[in-house]
Amino acid sequence: MPLITLPDGTSKSFDHPVTVRDVAASIGPGLAQAALAGRVNGKLVDLSFPLLRDAEL
Repeated sequence: MPLITLPDGTSKSFDHPVTVRDVAASIGPGLAQAALAGRVNGKLVDLSFPLLRDAEL
């Protein structure tokens, strides 16, 4: 399923669709709680935005 590339160049692979919030939580609970939005492939989106395919976050 989706391979998410982070700003530092690392990638996270998930075996099911995830949201921006899910990716933030996988990095750290503090980030998930502090985040207000994310930028997916250059577009500003809210935390509930579903990541159904590979993307840069």
